[in-house]
Amino acid sequence: MDHSSNAHEAAAASGGKCPIDHSAPAARTVVPSSSLPMVEMARLRQVLSIWARPEPFLKSCRAKYGSRFRVQIIPGIRIHVISAPEDVKSMFLAPRDVLHTGSSNGPIEKWTGQNGLAWLDEDAHTTRRRSVMPSFRGDALKRIEQAVGRLAKETVASWPRNQVVSVHPFAHRYTTKVIMEVLFGEHRPSNEDQMFEEVMKMLDFNSRPASMTMFHRMPAWRVKLLRLLRPNGVNEFLTRRERVYRMVDAAIEERARSGAAGDDLLGVMLGITNADGSKPSRIEMRDEIMTQFLAGTETTAAAICWALEFLTQHPEVVRRLRAEIEKGAGDEYLTAVVHEVLRLGPPIQQIVPREVVKQVEIGGVRYEPGDRLWASAYLLNRDEHNYPQPDEFRPERFLGVKPASHTWIPFGGGHTRCLGDRVAFVEIKATLTEILSTCDVERADAKPEYAHSRTVVNIPRNGARMVFRPRKVKAGLAAG
Repeated sequence: MDHSSNAHEAAAASGGKCPIDHSAPAARTVVPSSSLPMVEMARLRQVLSIWARPEPFLKSCRAKYGSRFRVQIIPGIRIHVISAPEDVKSMFLAPRDVLHTGSSNGPIEKWTGQNGLAWLDEDAHTTRRRSVMPSFRGDALKRIEQAVGRLAKETVASWPRNQVVSVHPFAHRYTTKVIMEVLFGEHRPSNEDQMFEEVMKMLDFNSRPASMTMFHRMPAWRVKLLRLLRPNGVNEFLTRRERVYRMVDAAIEERARSGAAGDDLLGVMLGITNADGSKPSRIEMRDEIMTQFLAGTETTAAAICWALEFLTQHPEVVRRLRAEIEKGAGDEYLTAVVHEVLRLGPPIQQIVPREVVKQVEIGGVRYEPGDRLWASAYLLNRDEHNYPQPDEFRPERFLGVKPASHTWIPFGGGHTRCLGDRVAFVEIKATLTEILSTCDVERADAKPEYAHSRTVVNIPRNGARMVFRPRKVKAGLAAG
């Protein structure tokens, strides 16, 4: 049947107006989230894949299922991985009462408690974030920058020379010293040295598989049983955590008694007065400090390791970096290098999931309350539509180009974007500048190290094994 002929005849009969509205947009198809493909793999195997070999797991899922798929890693929780830029952008722009992040922080509760910024949503999150922001910006950032410059020189100078070392433990101690500056500023607690060492020992637990379990939500009898199984590290972690809690509580009390003001995190929190006239509780202060001991140190230490992992494979990049450093006229290329490091090796490859609390449509998919949206920084940052030759280390792609907030997300995004992003940038830049100015770095192993989970972050599997040699001549990093 000739439908076009019939339409024209109907138009003539109706005075020349076609009954079909050709200007109307085609009806959009919206599918339920339950129709998205599910990863066909046993739950335990999925968990182990994300822990041990996250990159090949994510790549294979993207190739098989596309930019949206469901994973099964927590019983009873519907987790949807998304990696299309438009989906991520819509997620970041969603109203605060539609998507929550606080409920997704269960895996880190064992460190952070439930009273810090990471656990807040909507107005409570906005108010707390606005209150503590001064400890990461403005004059506080200038103070931190000065401390970082000094710490970078002292730290890199102390690293072993002419022997193979795993960089991560050294980088982690450095970033923890920086976070002590963020937390306490000029008013250091009298137990600072003991606290620092105990925090480092406590965070060693992150390298154990047991750190992935939420034993803090288990019945007391199960936790007691886990503590008896000493090789898993649970007993040591809990013992050390209690020591750190006591030290942090003592530091808060000591500072409160002194009355010393400051733009450090503790000083800022002690000066907060809520709308109802109340003050943050000691537990809230402690939980914010514990959050920074975890999130403010692990991520930047991982980034430093990835930077060395990539740079030692690209001596031409090192030569250009050193030329810029020696010229001393700016750091445009160094900034591009850091952007590229964080694109290729985002410390947090899957950013904090968003829990759907009100039905929402994103990218033609209708997500229901209880669904979790898990944006993949790894897949997004390696999308060939956004970055040509996405697996290649090419800092030039960021020269004169500012990364878009929905195609480059190593710090997350939206209203929950990492508060310490600027501090992290300062740390990475200062460390690389000091290393390249004073050392020649050689790879211990020619083969690249793959990503391996350290609970909240991904680091090179062996912690970036390198040899630091005193720099005597102007030469690029050896490629191994």
